[in-house]
Amino acid sequence: MVEAAYRSGALATARAAQELGRFAMGVPGPATSALSAGVHELLRGDGALVTDAAEIVELVGDMGELAPERRGPVLPRDLLAPGAARVLAALPARGRATARDIAVGAGTTEDDAVGRLYELQPLGFVERHGDGWQLTRQAFGSVFATGGES
Repeated sequence: MVEAAYRSGALATARAAQELGRFAMGVPGPATSALSAGVHELLRGDGALVTDAAEIVELVGDMGELAPERRGPVLPRDLLAPGAARVLAALPARGRATARDIAVGAGTTEDDAVGRLYELQPLGFVERHGDGWQLTRQAFGSVFATGGES
């Protein structure tokens, strides 16, 4: 809590959080300010005094550790090695591209791109047509099921 009057919703919420076993933290303000009275009341009780983000992390931990892991359906594309995924993402949504163009888009060599394309072909992600490569219908659905190209 940064500011709260003595009779405020913020102070009531902080007390309710404490009853649930949660940390209630406050940043002290000027002793003469009515908007600091609620914070000071919290700090006189079981509230923890904090003055910067490092002190908050010390109390509750790094937010990355606390955030629930996001989960969703695992798509076949999610299981690809990073190099293969970059090559797959470098293919245009429509039409064909040469191995050289795919390599440039994937940030790799043409030889590496060709090798990755031949890895992706038996998995059903790409098809070769003459000198060009294109996404299959399966790959098109997998690439765009997550909301766009990677």
